[in-house]
Amino acid sequence: MIARIVGLVLLAVATLYALDRWALRPLRCIHAAAVDGELLDQAAKKKNDRTLRLARRTLGQLDDCECVSPPDVVIPFARGAASEILGDYKAAIAEYERALQIDRRPEIYFRLGVTQLNALDRPSAIENLTRACAFDPKLLNDIPYEDVRKETKERLRGRYSRDWMK
Repeated sequence: MIARIVGLVLLAVATLYALDRWALRPLRCIHAAAVDGELLDQAAKKKNDRTLRLARRTLGQLDDCECVSPPDVVIPFARGAASEILGDYKAAIAEYERALQIDRRPEIYFRLGVTQLNALDRPSAIENLTRACAFDPKLLNDIPYEDVRKETKERLRGRYSRDWMK
């Protein structure tokens, strides 16, 4: 009788652990990344205390989110945005590169390029901004520096043709 009770308790504990690890935690992680990622996008222009707190909270909420399977691009993208806001460009670049391993989207290349500019890695930044704008030419207008915008535009024209982008 005691063995059955112990077995049922162990089964219940294992079931709760499995539900948390493989169902609830991934849902919580993806939800936090999506919601906080959107908030970070809106607040990124204003670097104030509220934005910094939001970035730290996002990193804290996504700290144990490596278990999500299959990997979801919103998690490393949100972690990259939070790290970028906090000024940790090395961590942001690593997260954006992790996001690119999952999915190749123009907004990821763009954020990676801008972060590389902030980290003073201009050649890599220009290359990633060129990739982003090849996917989505409207992003060219969002490049923050005029000289970088011109160089990116020239690379695009050199790769794809002079009349590729008007």
